[in-house]
Amino acid sequence: MKRKGSISLLWKMLIWLVLHLALLTLVVASIGMWQLYSGLDVLLRGSAGDRLRVAGEQMSSQLRQRPEDEWQELMTAFSEEHGVRCDVWMPHGEWATHTIPDVPADVMDRLKSLRRTTDPGPGPRNPMRLGPAGRVGPAGRGGQPAQSIPPGRGMPPELDGTTDENEPQVREPARPVPRAGQSRGQDHQSRLAADGIGFQPVRPIFFIAEKQGEAYWVAMHIPLMRRAGPEHVIWLIRADSISGNGLFFDAAPWVVGALGLLVFSFLFWTPFALYITRYVVKLKNATDGIAEGRFDVQIDTSRRDELGSLGEAIQSMAKRLDHLVKGQKRFLGDVAHELCSPLARLRTGLGILESRLPESEQARWAMIEDEAGEMAELIDEILAFSRATAGLKHLHRSPINLRALVDESIARDAPHAHVECAVDASIRTLADAKLLKRAMGNLLRNAIRYAGEDARIRVSASTKGEQVVLSVSDNGPGVPESEIVNLFEPFYRPDSARARETGGAGLGLTIVKSCIEACGGSVYVRNQEPSGFCVEMLLPRTVDGLLQS
Repeated sequence: MKRKGSISLLWKMLIWLVLHLALLTLVVASIGMWQLYSGLDVLLRGSAGDRLRVAGEQMSSQLRQRPEDEWQELMTAFSEEHGVRCDVWMPHGEWATHTIPDVPADVMDRLKSLRRTTDPGPGPRNPMRLGPAGRVGPAGRGGQPAQSIPPGRGMPPELDGTTDENEPQVREPARPVPRAGQSRGQDHQSRLAADGIGFQPVRPIFFIAEKQGEAYWVAMHIPLMRRAGPEHVIWLIRADSISGNGLFFDAAPWVVGALGLLVFSFLFWTPFALYITRYVVKLKNATDGIAEGRFDVQIDTSRRDELGSLGEAIQSMAKRLDHLVKGQKRFLGDVAHELCSPLARLRTGLGILESRLPESEQARWAMIEDEAGEMAELIDEILAFSRATAGLKHLHRSPINLRALVDESIARDAPHAHVECAVDASIRTLADAKLLKRAMGNLLRNAIRYAGEDARIRVSASTKGEQVVLSVSDNGPGVPESEIVNLFEPFYRPDSARARETGGAGLGLTIVKSCIEACGGSVYVRNQEPSGFCVEMLLPRTVDGLLQS
């Protein structure tokens, strides 16, 4: 019987699996949050940086090919395509398109802290710095004086000076001095080669979030190296989410991967869980059958683990119990049979002695006769119990009209009792008529015995799916709830039924149970409100002589 509120072993294993996966997810998320605590720049080292470099190279190509007055159109088109906002930070400290109205102060501080330094490469290189009178150039480059700053090419004064050593820096590769005889185009190509165009022309600089966490900002170094205009710009991108709507990184593969891992874990562990729980259910059903007196259980013992050993132990126990119970029943039957002959001779002698005793001894004779009669009833019940269990292998089940069988049982076992029969004449069951009559007779006699002279007995029948429910109820005192589970045990009698005038041998319900189970049914007992006792028998249903299935 399944207990209320119980959880199956399979569900416990699956819940434990979910908790395990949730714990792993929490650990991974904690490690990720710990890495991101120091800043989002760590994301630029992975796939996010690669995705941004690709987008930056495409934007760099478009900015080089189009004039500055068309950059706003480029920024607007890119923003609408990716669901972000972007603008270009010029070297002289102004925005190229003003497509981002309000840039937070912390983002501006990061932009202003950037300064261009010489790209460290082979050979000594000097940093670009502001010279006297607004001139810029590498100090002592070929002994040539510093050149004037072309419009749009210089760095603003706020970008010059000392920066935080931990801040990423925008570096400008040093360009070689034009050789004698080189044309202007050849000089420009050598400058592009020296600047590393085609090697790593674009790189992300920083990735930060607003202090309020409402937006995320990415700055990228975009080298242009055009004949006119700025050689380098900072491309700033603003997004409402950390993924940048897929521009920074695509969260969908991570979500799909996590769900795939979860599904894979379920698919991987479920067969193993079912392999265990199905066998446990078989063991549970086998033990339930043993508890109900069915010892012919068959358990698969091919497993080579602890559960297989448990199955072998249960099957061995069932065989031993079957042997012991059959031996007990056979012993009772043999004893009862052997007692019949001496008891018959005793009662014959008492009958002869009755006519020869004086009147003063008749009372003693009556007491002896009552004891002999009581012993005869006990032996009859034992023999009936033995026959009910020993004859189970020789059954003759056939369709039976319940109304006719109940009427016959009432006429034979309760002719003078008040019995109400509420059994429809159309209800039929498949059973052994002899065993079913024996069960009905025991129930009727028990009801009369325990309900007393004013017993009101009701026999009813109804159909329930593929079964017939046959009930016998009375208006007696009932049985204490704590003793109901023991009523089907042989020779068990409740304490209230142990008196001589009411108590039988304790085999009535045991015989009923054996007979009904032999007919393929089951028996249940319960108390009625406010008083009374009811026995319900579930039997196979037939329709027009055929077994309902």
